[in-house]
Amino acid sequence: MTTLRREMTIPNETKHLATVRQTAMEVLELTPFDTKTRSKIVVAVDEALANVVEHAYQGGQGNIELVFDVDVDRLQVIIRDNGVRFEPAGGALKTSIDIQHHIKLGLKGGLGMFLMRQIMDEVQYLHETPWTNELVMTKRFGARDGAGAP
Repeated sequence: MTTLRREMTIPNETKHLATVRQTAMEVLELTPFDTKTRSKIVVAVDEALANVVEHAYQGGQGNIELVFDVDVDRLQVIIRDNGVRFEPAGGALKTSIDIQHHIKLGLKGGLGMFLMRQIMDEVQYLHETPWTNELVMTKRFGARDGAGAP
């Protein structure tokens, strides 16, 4: 049973990232997550959205739909686009990265999915939807860190 649902559609332009961060924080303020966890979730949403803005439409125009869905035991963030189909490397998201090695190699990107996976309890890419790409990130209240009982 959904207790709160907020939907928004934005063009795939970086100037809209701040609006999404603000909306995410407004939704998160209505959850039992502590301030630190709320900030981490905003980072996960921002990383996911920045990836879509940068890569999905390959310089062309397109829309991105976001859904923030809160129920009694979890927050779910859904990000949808009709850009180029995305498949995580090898069909699986990285669960560990040697940050020092990453820096030593001079790599500047590639940490977004890792961060999303570290922050959220579940990160799934779906393609069996009307959208080309649907990213579903879930964070349960009381899981791993930062949320007391609702």
